[in-house]
Amino acid sequence: MKIKTLVVQLEAIAGDIDKNILKVQQLLENSCVKSCDLIALPELWTIGWDCSAFNASSEYLFESKTYKFLRETAVRYNANIIGGSAVLRKDNEKDRNTCLIFDRNGNLIATYDKYHLFSHRGQSEGSFLEQGDYSLLVNTDIGKIGISICYDVRFPEMFRKYAFNGADIIVNMAAWPKAYTDEYITLSKARAIENQCFFISCCLTGKINESFDFSGNSQVCDYKGRVIARLDREEKVLFAKIDTEEMHQYRKQMPILKDTKKEYKLMEK
Repeated sequence: MKIKTLVVQLEAIAGDIDKNILKVQQLLENSCVKSCDLIALPELWTIGWDCSAFNASSEYLFESKTYKFLRETAVRYNANIIGGSAVLRKDNEKDRNTCLIFDRNGNLIATYDKYHLFSHRGQSEGSFLEQGDYSLLVNTDIGKIGISICYDVRFPEMFRKYAFNGADIIVNMAAWPKAYTDEYITLSKARAIENQCFFISCCLTGKINESFDFSGNSQVCDYKGRVIARLDREEKVLFAKIDTEEMHQYRKQMPILKDTKKEYKLMEK
């Protein structure tokens, strides 16, 4: 199956959901693409990364501006939407870093709450948000898509689970710091190669404040880790075509997943 993808990379305005929605609208319009199969957005594109401001910017999921905008965008572009993430809450729950997934008809088909919260290197996500309860593999009309957010990419066990359950595409939405850009690019390629999946990395760019600068470098890798398309640090929509039929043929020729042991025994001397 040939799949047209759009990856949105933007510099978020701190705490301003309305202006960030307008930014995404304009970036999509400027791409001149009228319809596609998949649109992906970055982590916390709605408010930017500022842990201390997360709770003040929280929205109730089903009444949120984020929900409304993504639903309308799915219909407008006839696209499946991997909606980046926003600080959202459901009934009687604490705030979470949540990704909304919509089908082409604007139906909310799944939500994913970030599984691994980042509270290192001076950050404190876990002090303000509640972690998710599970990883998510979502069935769409373009195949099975594994969902992940930023720090999740450092945990290969999560992605192996996706691969063994038939993932065709894996998406990682991030607010990755510029200082560690090389790590993000390498980890994204590694997850693609070891799981023989297409891997879409979608990251914020620019500064949210004087102390935090994001990496950008959103990219689409194929099942061999080859970069199909990549941005630098500009605000732009990245367009890429992927072919999952080629991927399935390659898996038959190089059956790494099939050859993987269910258990690896260790001898230590």
